[in-house]
Amino acid sequence: MNPGSPSRRAPRPGSRPPARPEPVERRRALGIVGGLLAFTAGFAAAGLAVPLMGRAGGTLYLAGISLGLVGLGLVGFFYHRGSVALPEAKVWSPQLLRAVIAPLGLPVTAVIAVLYGLAAVGAVGNLLLPMLRHR
Repeated sequence: MNPGSPSRRAPRPGSRPPARPEPVERRRALGIVGGLLAFTAGFAAAGLAVPLMGRAGGTLYLAGISLGLVGLGLVGFFYHRGSVALPEAKVWSPQLLRAVIAPLGLPVTAVIAVLYGLAAVGAVGNLLLPMLRHR
């Protein structure tokens, strides 16, 4: 890089360094993360219920779908509550997930991995397996 490139320039006198974003309120973060966990766990349970248990998994399937819908409701309820603006990003983006997991003091990477893993199990069990079975 050139010594005069913008990334190497010293800050101008009197300018402030960029402020760190204010953390999301703990209660709001807990509602969003809890809702996302309920959503992904519910749909993952539903995705595994019928393939593993056959017709006997029907009740577990309905319970999983219900838990997933309650989780979506929690996310919707807490997403627009609070005084701190969330990052301008999609709900499943790592940027937004980091912003709502960090105030809880949980390991961010591990929680994101759990959420993505449960979402993958739910997608495979609820979408891919039924399409392959009915071919």
